[in-house]
This record gives sequence, C-alpha cells and structure tokens, in this order.
Amino acid sequence: MENAFRPDQNYSQLRLWAPAVAVMVTLVISSHFSGKPAGPNIMGFDKVAHFFVFGLLGTLLFRSLRMEFRAAQRWLLAFAGVMAYAAADETLQFFNPNRSFDPWDWVADGAGALLAIFLYRNWKVYRGILEYKFGRRLAK
Repeated sequence: MENAFRPDQNYSQLRLWAPAVAVMVTLVISSHFSGKPAGPNIMGFDKVAHFFVFGLLGTLLFRSLRMEFRAAQRWLLAFAGVMAYAAADETLQFFNPNRSFDPWDWVADGAGALLAIFLYRNWKVYRGILEYKFGRRLAK
C-alpha cells in the first residue's frame, strides 16, 4: 500500500526534508524566543494545536525517510523522531520563564504524530491530498 506513491522517486531529498526542518525551526522559534503563543482562550486549545502541529511533523518525517526502510521501521523511526523532538521541546520549555512544562503536551504530540503517520500510510485520500502536484515545475 505504501509503495503506490514514492515521494523519494518524485522529489529530491532536499525537497523532502526541507518542510520537516522548517516546521522544527518554526517550533523552536515560537517556543523558546517568545512568550506564550497567541491563540483562542479556549480550555485545552493548546493540546489541539500540539496534536495537529506534531501530526504534521510526523507526516513530514515519515515521507522524508527513504523507502528502503521496511514499513514497520519507517513509521517507528518517524514516530520516535517526533517523540524525541517533542520531549526536547518540552524540556527546554521547562527552563523558559515565559513558558510552562506540561507532560500532557507531549502526549498530545505523540497522539497527533501517530494518527497522522497512520493516515498517511493507510488512507489513499489523505496521502493523495498531501502529494497533489500543482505543476511540473514543483517536482524535483
């Protein structure tokens, strides 16, 4: 099922890794160089934001890994990468006086990453939307 579309055959490795790195850099900047991010004052909204942002990161890391990894290794490696990054992010927030350490954020990060990787691997519609080519010039 995974081999129906192979990002590593359609895009260069730089083009595959650049979005994941951009999301990680954006997270570092927003988490560590500023105060609390702006958002609606809704209880639990930060967990929803963590769920979706780290879900995106999970998808981007999964599709960036080379297809030579067997399916189980590939999703597990992407998930472990997200969880390690999320743990480091939460740990650094502990030392930032403008932010707070919350282990439930880490749980939301993991749940979002796990669901997003699962959907990307197994749901052709989701994968098709994310891999839609807007034009030939964007490939390679």
